[in-house]
Amino acid sequence: MKKSKKIISAFITFAITALFVSAATFFALNYNDWFVDEEMSAKSAVSFSDISGSKVVLNMTQTNLSAGISDAALDELNIYGFPTGESQYFIYVEKGAHTLSVFEKDGYGLYTKRIYTWSTATGKTNLLTPVGVFSVGEKQEWHVWPAKTFSPYATKYYDSDNHFGGLFIHGPIYRERNFYSLFDNTARQIGTNCSSGCLRTETEAAYFIYQMCPEGTMVKIVEGSPLGFTPDRIVYPYNQSITPSLDRFLNPAKEIEKIEFTEEKHTMVLGEQYTPQIIFTPDDTGYIDLNWTTNNPAIIKISGNSIWAVGTGYAIISASTKDNVLSASMNINVVVHNVDTSEAPPDVGGNMKEDNSNITDDYKPISESLIYLKINGENFAINQNVRPLLLNLGPKYYQKAPAQSCAYDGLDRFFNYEYINKGYCSISTVPMLADGGDAICEIEFRNYTDAKLESSKGIKFGDSLEDIKQAYGPYYTEVSMEDTKHPDESFVRVTYWAGKANDPGVPSLYFTLNPETKTVKGMGIYSSKNMG
Repeated sequence: MKKSKKIISAFITFAITALFVSAATFFALNYNDWFVDEEMSAKSAVSFSDISGSKVVLNMTQTNLSAGISDAALDELNIYGFPTGESQYFIYVEKGAHTLSVFEKDGYGLYTKRIYTWSTATGKTNLLTPVGVFSVGEKQEWHVWPAKTFSPYATKYYDSDNHFGGLFIHGPIYRERNFYSLFDNTARQIGTNCSSGCLRTETEAAYFIYQMCPEGTMVKIVEGSPLGFTPDRIVYPYNQSITPSLDRFLNPAKEIEKIEFTEEKHTMVLGEQYTPQIIFTPDDTGYIDLNWTTNNPAIIKISGNSIWAVGTGYAIISASTKDNVLSASMNINVVVHNVDTSEAPPDVGGNMKEDNSNITDDYKPISESLIYLKINGENFAINQNVRPLLLNLGPKYYQKAPAQSCAYDGLDRFFNYEYINKGYCSISTVPMLADGGDAICEIEFRNYTDAKLESSKGIKFGDSLEDIKQAYGPYYTEVSMEDTKHPDESFVRVTYWAGKANDPGVPSLYFTLNPETKTVKGMGIYSSKNMG
C-alpha cells in the first residue's frame, strides 16, 4: 500500500511539473504575439555568446515608419534598390569586387544601413557562384568537408527551387574544429576566385551571419561591382586564428558626452549620395542609433545614415540622440556641377603638331554614338563606370598616382595594364558619377595583344589609314607625336571628333599609326570635358 502511494505521489508530481513546463513553453513561444506590437521591427538590446555558437537573442523595438508612406516615396528612399524582407539584415555580394556586405533595416524597413563589408572568395570559374536572390537556410557551427577538414559558421544559401542547396557562406578552412589549426593559404585566398562556388569569407563575417541572420534572410549576389563596395579591412591569417566576437558591432554604447560631425559644411553635386561621419566622445563609444533630420527636404533627402542631394541650394542636416539630449548640425550646399572648359585640353601624348588640312568648310563631325571601343566583345564609352571595364580586362592592373580631382570631389585615377612585348592599355577616370563611381574619360591601347579590340566600326590593329577613312570619312585631324613610353619612337595620331575639331570637351575617337606604314598600332577614346 505504501509503495502504491509513493507511485501515485510521484506520478502527480511529474504531471504537475510537466504541466508547468508546458505552460512556460507556451508562454515563451507566444510572448511576441501577445506583448509585442507587430509594427515594431528593429533592435535595441542584444545578448550573445561569442564562443558557444548559441543563437543571438534580439529584442526589437525600433518602429517601422513605412506605414502610411506611398510606394513611390518608399522607392525613392530605397537608395540601393534592394528587395525588402522580414529579417533585420540583408546580405549583398559583389562578385567583381569580391565583397560581402551586411545591411540593416532603417526606420522605413529598407536595407540602407551598411553594417560592414568583408572580403569574400567566389567560385574558381564565374558560373560556380550563381547570381540572383537567395535565402539563408540551415547552419552548422563547423562544416565538415570531404577531405575531413573544417570551416566554421557555415550558413547554407539557396534559391526558391533549391537549385543551389549545396552552397555555403563559411569561414576559411581549418585542420581541426578550433581556430588554432588554420590553413593559412585558405585565408589569403579570400578575395579571389578560388572556391567551388561557396562564399568563403572571414571568420568574423561568417560568425555575424551565423548568429545574426536567421533562416529566410535574403542574399543577393551580383556580377561585377555595380555599387562599388570595398572591404573595410585587409584579410590577415591572424584575424582568422582567434575566436570571433561581435563586440564591436553589438556592445551597448557607453554613456556619451558629445556628438559632432567631422565637417561643419559640405558641398554636394545634385544627385550625389553622401554619408556624413560623426565623432562620439568618448571615442570608444559603441554603436549609437541617431535621429536624422533636415530643415529643407526639397534639397536634402535622408535615408538611414546617408543623405541624397535632390535639389540645389542650402540645407542643414542634424543628428540627435533618441532622447534629444545631444545633437549636432552640418551645413550642406548642393550645386549643379559645371566644368570649366574654356582652356584647351591637356597635352596627353607628347609634342603635338596639329594638321587640320582635312578640316574643310563642309566638315562633318562623326556621331557621339560612335565614340566607343569594343573590348573582348563588350562596348565601352566615355562617362561609363570604369568598374566593368576593369573587370573585363582582368585583375592585372595597378593604380598609378591618384590625384585630387580639379573638377569634382574625390580622386582622378589612372589604371595601366602593361606587359613586356605586349604593349599597354591606359585608362583615366574622374569621380563624377552620382553613385560615387569613377567615370571613364580616356581609354588608350597601344601595341596591345592581350585583348580582342576593335573600334566602333570594326577597325583593328594592322588596318590602314585608307581603311579608317572608308569607315569614318575624310574629316579628321592629324597629329605627329613622340611615344612617351619609348622616346626613340614616334607615331601619327588621326582623330575623329564628335563636334568642332580641337574644341575642348568634344569627345573624340583616335587611331595611332606607324608613321612609315600608316597602319594602326593603337586606338583610343577621349573627352576632356570631365577633366579639371
